[in-house]
Amino acid sequence: MFMFATLLIGGLMLTGCKKTEPTPTPTPDPEPTATTVSVVYQVVNQYQSLAMSDCFKLNVTYTDANGQEVTESGVTLPWSKTIEVTSPFKAKMQGEFAYNEEELPDQVVYGKRYGIGVYENNAFNVSLTGGFSSISKEKFLELIEAHPDRIQFTTEKDF
Repeated sequence: MFMFATLLIGGLMLTGCKKTEPTPTPTPDPEPTATTVSVVYQVVNQYQSLAMSDCFKLNVTYTDANGQEVTESGVTLPWSKTIEVTSPFKAKMQGEFAYNEEELPDQVVYGKRYGIGVYENNAFNVSLTGGFSSISKEKFLELIEAHPDRIQFTTEKDF
């Protein structure tokens, strides 16, 4: 009986022990692989059947390959700028259309159509935002006075 009790207690001691699982070693996230891409900033002057009145000029600020802001003023449309960057890269572009009130035609076609794209596999991929409207000169001036953001834009994209 003593032998049976000893075996029983010994067996319970062995099976009663909790097995501890080793704590898994976390694997660090790999660093993103740096690649070179061609980033294209683009502002166009046509949308569907409308072409923006040629009295508009573009003042645009964009991020260059070194991450610095570059401003170009009074450029004509369409406008684009291609730069070679190393990813990861945050491209940013903002702009405003400038005009001389005396040069506005009686019927003004205005708006904004812009985007930031990239060349991938020898193909240009860009998604342009915005559209154009056609209104009288007087209505245009009233609208822009009340809503100057109608001729301003900003966008950014990570590569």
